[in-house]
Amino acid sequence: MGFRMKITGGTEDIVFDERSITRVDFNSASSPDSNARATDFGMTVKVWGRMLYKRGAGEGDATLGLAQWSQVPSERPDCYRSAEITVVSAGQVVRQITLPDAFVMEYSEEVDDESGVGTFYIHMKQKKDENAAAKIEGGFGGE
Repeated sequence: MGFRMKITGGTEDIVFDERSITRVDFNSASSPDSNARATDFGMTVKVWGRMLYKRGAGEGDATLGLAQWSQVPSERPDCYRSAEITVVSAGQVVRQITLPDAFVMEYSEEVDDESGVGTFYIHMKQKKDENAAAKIEGGFGGE
């Protein structure tokens, strides 16, 4: 099983393939003090992955794009971007999650100078008043 992630809506697309993403956690939650299905619910996606650096620095470093997106202030419209996470199993897409108005709740990078391996974590949330535009799709395989 593998994961792909594509963030669009900024100056450049931020793209990760199956080599980078190690874990994805999707969550849809109502308010904990609600006794019925609330209109006030949130959708989040958390993604963990490896930092794959390329020689020549900047170009092709998708984690640099994530770090920069995490710093965009809320006053700018590009703080909201479209995040598409694709789950691939045996070469087939089995699930696709799209948050069309996602923003960064939390972003971190961890680098170990002994092993030379870096990891990243991003926690994205769908803009609450745009929840209806989010998509969770599956069943892409043919019959």
